[in-house]
Amino acid sequence: MPKARGIRARRQGAVALACLLLASGLARANETESKGTFPRIGYGLVAGYGYGVAPRSKQRGRDVEDVRTVAIEPYLYMPLRVLGDGKRWYHGRLDGLLQASILVELEPRSGTAAGGVLGLRYLLGREGHLRPYIEGGLGLGNLAFDLQSQDNGFSFFIHTAVGIRQPLNERFGLIASVLWQHISNANIHPPNLGIDTVGFRLGLEFR
Repeated sequence: MPKARGIRARRQGAVALACLLLASGLARANETESKGTFPRIGYGLVAGYGYGVAPRSKQRGRDVEDVRTVAIEPYLYMPLRVLGDGKRWYHGRLDGLLQASILVELEPRSGTAAGGVLGLRYLLGREGHLRPYIEGGLGLGNLAFDLQSQDNGFSFFIHTAVGIRQPLNERFGLIASVLWQHISNANIHPPNLGIDTVGFRLGLEFR
């Protein structure tokens, strides 16, 4: 019995500590850019679709061109710096990104891929308004699409995107983007024609 009470007390203490940390994080998240301060970490979740393309001639007519994917990508962002004084056309905010990319292959076979990506995002404009942005990222992961032209296993994930962020209130915003994604293994293990997809992402972001 004393041992059970000790375990219960430790669990209650851990829950209380987690609640305290969560409350502290939410309090920081209410700080706004207009006051010259930022939330330390924000969160987002996007989902989308990717359509295989063949920018290189050797990819054309091969199964890498037929790839179709559904993507689910949770991420964290951290504001790094404001550039501009509020009057310049380039006024905006630079964010660091940490993203998980989870892909489900729909065509030409069934498969999955998953990776972790580090990136940067530059939001143009002022807080509280519709803001266009550009984004880029590079990461590592595992591919299991079972293609003849692209080997499974360790792969590099690269993406670039252009999009918009529409705030809903001080904490929530909608995200929409058009994205190019490249997956290959840099010829570490052939074959390696590379998978290139163009698609869209839609999601919700909060801080």
